[in-house]
Amino acid sequence: MAEKLTDELKHILTAPDTLAVISAVGKDGNPYSQVPHKIGLWEDGRISVHQLLEKSLLQKNLVYSLWFDRQVSLVLAAKDGSSYHLYLKPYQALVAGREFTREYQQVLSEFGPDSDLSTVWLFDVEAVASASYRDERAKEREEHPYLYHLDHIVKEEYRA
Repeated sequence: MAEKLTDELKHILTAPDTLAVISAVGKDGNPYSQVPHKIGLWEDGRISVHQLLEKSLLQKNLVYSLWFDRQVSLVLAAKDGSSYHLYLKPYQALVAGREFTREYQQVLSEFGPDSDLSTVWLFDVEAVASASYRDERAKEREEHPYLYHLDHIVKEEYRA
């Protein structure tokens, strides 16, 4: 795996009040985003995303990402206001076997006996970036020091 998650990121990823949004691009080049049905962290450090619906557009785009070695985006927004952008590579799609059966039992107990589990997607973390406004603004100012909004450089006496 390319990137190890910090303890803070592990906590954010597994916290029940964290908002997560996963995005993948399909063969048509259009991205599709969705709040994952269930997300987790495996012991080996891989991120798991449980896809309950077999025919969803995200499922199709994740298959495309796996087959054609495309990155997937995961944004995590914590309750404390911090947010992170994770760049993931699909590692494996579990659709049968001992691990899948274990996860299927957990989905049934969590979502009810009439629920289903299509795939447990496992991802390697390739890169992590802060997605908070403060951090992105500091990075922008560092990388583009001469890019200003006009209202930031106008003399004070001309401001309304």
